[in-house]
Amino acid sequence: MRLFRFLAFIVSLLFLLAVFWIKWPQFSFFRTPEALSMISGYLAFLLISLTLLLGPIKQWLARFAPQLLLLRRDLGIIGGVCALVHVALVLFIFEKGPQLHFLQSDITAKGWLGLFFLDASVYGGGLSPNFTFTGIANYMGLIAFILLFCLWITSSRYAEKLLGGSSWKRIHMSNFLLFVLVVFHALIYVNSIKGEPHTPGDFLWIAGIVVAIRLIAFVKTVFLRRTK
Repeated sequence: MRLFRFLAFIVSLLFLLAVFWIKWPQFSFFRTPEALSMISGYLAFLLISLTLLLGPIKQWLARFAPQLLLLRRDLGIIGGVCALVHVALVLFIFEKGPQLHFLQSDITAKGWLGLFFLDASVYGGGLSPNFTFTGIANYMGLIAFILLFCLWITSSRYAEKLLGGSSWKRIHMSNFLLFVLVVFHALIYVNSIKGEPHTPGDFLWIAGIVVAIRLIAFVKTVFLRRTK
């Protein structure tokens, strides 16, 4: 089992490096922090998608269920690291002043607060929630990161034993909600940043595969239960 986890880690690392190598030239228009933030976010999306695919695959390949369960857990941890890098870089970028060209004219608050608030001081007001499309995307990203962090810190067997099987399972049932939030967060940003190399198709085809496979697995499970 240790050998399997080691080999799976190496393969996962090579996969991430390959995606990074393919994506990096596409972001030459952006500064390094902005490019790294977008690529790390995309890597996190890919890994979250893979963890959702491994659930149905584990049911269909019951013989390899223990290995696939470990693989899903490890991919989730790596995905959490990528998401943490993405969030840290975004906060750093906005604190320093982003060099991104957003397709909106709203005046946001200074620093990282600009992710979530608009600055109405020029009109005699104060901070107000940022309900622009990018603001909504940021709120989605924040909720998604909180969910991912909860999944991340409870991904160990110790956490599962500490929380109990039912409580642990309820927490990890939120992984599909996390996926939906990440998809919409990404789609809004893809259409909000001038020169963004990603297109909606980069996310939608993967999302379509995830939804289709999980739907097939759900229908199959319901059918088998009714026929028993």
